[in-house]
Amino acid sequence: MRIQVFILAFAFFTSSNIGSSQEFMPSDEVLSDKGETVDIQSYVSTGNPKIVSLWATWCGPCRMELNALKKVYSRWSEDYGVEIVAISVDIPLMVGRARKMFEVNEWDFTFMHDTDQDLMEKLGAQGLPYSMLVDGSGKIQSVQLGYFPNYEKQLEKKIKKL
Repeated sequence: MRIQVFILAFAFFTSSNIGSSQEFMPSDEVLSDKGETVDIQSYVSTGNPKIVSLWATWCGPCRMELNALKKVYSRWSEDYGVEIVAISVDIPLMVGRARKMFEVNEWDFTFMHDTDQDLMEKLGAQGLPYSMLVDGSGKIQSVQLGYFPNYEKQLEKKIKKL
């Protein structure tokens, strides 16, 4: 019973737009799935909305979030032009494991890696998963810390408003 109360309290306190320390996605170099350096600010400012999720292989709620987003991604991509960008914040030695997890789970998102966790620091992220809805100009529209069941339903409402 105590665990259920804790989970409900955690979901309540993390489900709001907690805000980001940034109004726009900050400039930071991350690695693409091909190992190329990408400026994430330029990448998310390409005209279509993005869901950017910072995650790690060891994070259970991160896997739950990515699995939930997998179920709606095809429809959201078609209906709203949304791209999901999953950025692993695992240590550099774990990049291979993160890629393997992507393949095994058949997550069809854009995979990137924040090898030095600078992006996480610039965003002021205090935990994982840390997900942002970013509009086509690179402005962060909402932030979500943690995952709770049916989070994607609230996120879709926000996407529709863009």
